[in-house]
Amino acid sequence: MSNAMNFAFMREEPAPPNGRRVAIIGAGPSGLAAAGYLGCLGYQVEVYDKLPKPGGLMLFGIPGHRIPADRIQRGVFTLSRKFGVNFHNKTKICCSAPLHEEEGDHFSCDIRGLGELVEEHDAVIICSGAWKSRKLGIPGEQLKGVYSGLEFLFPIRAVKYATSNVSVPPVEGRTVVVVGAGHSAMDVAHSAKALGAKRVVMVYRRTKKEAPAGSYEVDRLIDVGCEWLERRTPLRIVADETGQHVAALEMADGNTGETEVLPADVIVTSIGEIPTPPFQKELGLENVRKGEVRWLHMTSIENVFVAGDVLTGPSKIGKAVYSGLRAARSLTNWLDLKAQHRENEYNYDADVITRPGAPSEQR
Repeated sequence: MSNAMNFAFMREEPAPPNGRRVAIIGAGPSGLAAAGYLGCLGYQVEVYDKLPKPGGLMLFGIPGHRIPADRIQRGVFTLSRKFGVNFHNKTKICCSAPLHEEEGDHFSCDIRGLGELVEEHDAVIICSGAWKSRKLGIPGEQLKGVYSGLEFLFPIRAVKYATSNVSVPPVEGRTVVVVGAGHSAMDVAHSAKALGAKRVVMVYRRTKKEAPAGSYEVDRLIDVGCEWLERRTPLRIVADETGQHVAALEMADGNTGETEVLPADVIVTSIGEIPTPPFQKELGLENVRKGEVRWLHMTSIENVFVAGDVLTGPSKIGKAVYSGLRAARSLTNWLDLKAQHRENEYNYDADVITRPGAPSEQR
């Protein structure tokens, strides 16, 4: 059995309750890291997440061979049982985007407002991640058989907690074309193979050496029978004779300068995700990203902090964890000073955790 993820690594036992309550929106890596940090310090932590299990994209977007689900769930169990963290699953915190516009929204059985959480807690940390996929912006993306990376990967894991709204993409015996070369694109290709796809073709606008996932991951795909086409730019998705379903991908071949048509039954555009924070303008997230704030990770709304992919855009798990820890530490320092009416003494630079070899942050 694999080791549990230790989100509460600061202490073996929680500190005595300090009487403060913090709400965390999102139970992905940054939210769980923040929950562990605060739980160790005696905070009563309430975590709200729209999915049926905590873990975010670690659980619902990344295949189990990369991160075993039991490692995540055992770490969550420790947070809950030992550190008193309460998890409110299937709970969507309403935001400026319509419900069901993001992947996973259909699991939500309860809807809460951000304002409610602000009133009921001493502070709030938004760690809601990046759940909306980028589009290629070419004709035909609306056709049946065209998926984003999240739309393809999410149901494969989510079907285990299934509702009638979740089903695995039908790829058995079919030709699957994957656009992109990041880790999500690699996961899509491996998953398509595992689901019985007859042919899997990777399409990337640059070369193998420039693939975000690295040439090693591309070579692994080739070794298991996937095809690799580089320097190809998608131009449009071609419909079948009904005009409803995908039939092919038309591409510009950067090697020859010619147009190429690649037959496809399924096309997955895995080119990244977009953060979907609640009330982005009201929170002033652009100022937080630039460091143009007095308190590290605090938004324009007092006592509301932000961390993880919802702030930075899609990143690696380690970076999201690091962001969650920094936001949690900034929150604790802020509340301590605020309780003593010493907010003006807050030292922004003291809360910046500098990793060895990392450049200093610009304010």
